Amino acid sequence: MTDFSRIVPKYSLKEIEEFDNEDRFVEADVELFKQVISMLYSVIELKYFNEDGKPNKIEINDAVVGGNLTRLFKLNKSFLQNICERRLEICYILSRCIAETFINTKFILVDSEESVKRNYIKYSLITEKQLFETISSIIIERGGDVLPIEERMKYSINNSFDVSDFEIDNVFRSSKWKSIKSRADIVAGNVFYNVYYGISSHSVHGNWQDILFNHLIRFDDGFKLKLNWSNPVSQVIEAPIALNLDILKIFCEKELTGIKYGNIILAKCIELTEYLKLLMEYHDKFINKNFSE
Repeated sequence: MTDFSRIVPKYSLKEIEEFDNEDRFVEADVELFKQVISMLYSVIELKYFNEDGKPNKIEINDAVVGGNLTRLFKLNKSFLQNICERRLEICYILSRCIAETFINTKFILVDSEESVKRNYIKYSLITEKQLFETISSIIIERGGDVLPIEERMKYSINNSFDVSDFEIDNVFRSSKWKSIKSRADIVAGNVFYNVYYGISSHSVHGNWQDILFNHLIRFDDGFKLKLNWSNPVSQVIEAPIALNLDILKIFCEKELTGIKYGNIILAKCIELTEYLKLLMEYHDKFINKNFSE
């Protein structure tokens, strides 16, 4: 278990005021993100593990939330690793994954409908059923001969339905699971999707904006290829930190009521959120100063 007394802001206001380059802000953000990841691990441990550090058996509704928190933890670790290895382009892609996991997890936690978790599961199974039907059609067109890989794929799909407590014939193309934009608007406001989530889509899909800004260098009236990695900037780290702190706060309020350390973690979330705001404020001042010069 994390020693929560050691989770405190690394830098004072006076020290932050003296930051004079981007690397100082990035280093402060990295140290903060390490603390947030440590708290996320503690939350997962408190809710889903026993006193011996072994995972508990949980029901499917708990598995939906716990699985998303586990995904978020792994994405955070990968994101931080690429920040430290100075591979900004990969961080853009992982940031989008973190954002969508945040949206899904928070939406599931705050939505009052009992069916929200089942709708989340069903939405994924719709694609699995479409794949099952495609494989079946190919087999029929072939005259009924089944290839070993097709047999394995159909078995895997059927298994997904069985463990998810759905009959394949009862899953149709329509779903009550809201669109990603609708979910984002509900949990993060109507600007989040277009600004943060939308812009990061360029990196995920390899749109021209990603190619232009990350993989090309303007040269006279043409371009040169850019094979070296870009250095991380503070803004890219700040957003995932904020999303993680938000999830931690909501999870403590919804799932850790009455559990030892729940209130301590919640208080730490509030403290670190204020610290993050301070770093963001002075980083913005630093950018504006350099931009005007």
